[in-house]
Amino acid sequence: MPTILVVDDDLQVRLWLRQLLEAKGHKIEEAGDGYAALTYLEHAEPALVVLDLFMPNVEGLEIILHLRTSARPLKVLAISGNPLPAFDACVVAKVFGACDALAKPFDATTFLNHVDTLLAHS
Repeated sequence: MPTILVVDDDLQVRLWLRQLLEAKGHKIEEAGDGYAALTYLEHAEPALVVLDLFMPNVEGLEIILHLRTSARPLKVLAISGNPLPAFDACVVAKVFGACDALAKPFDATTFLNHVDTLLAHS
């Protein structure tokens, strides 16, 4: 099964997503902030990056822009618990280059359906 990088500064979210994805047989790598994600991505090429948009150090939108301008663009599923009213972070993430986006909170079935769809279009 493909490797998926889960990037979120909330440990509970990372653990929940890991549990869901490992139950489907995926290999999971984790990063707790944007800097750790960029460091990991320097030497790895996961099949999918599940990426929180609002994190310390380097935000998710910066990572999406970095990936889109790199020689090896990766699939990104942006996730966001948008802290800013009147700002649709999921729409912005898609404009920046995310393949798909989900607003938190989301349920397990919805999340896994989005992951399956993205991985099916390899």
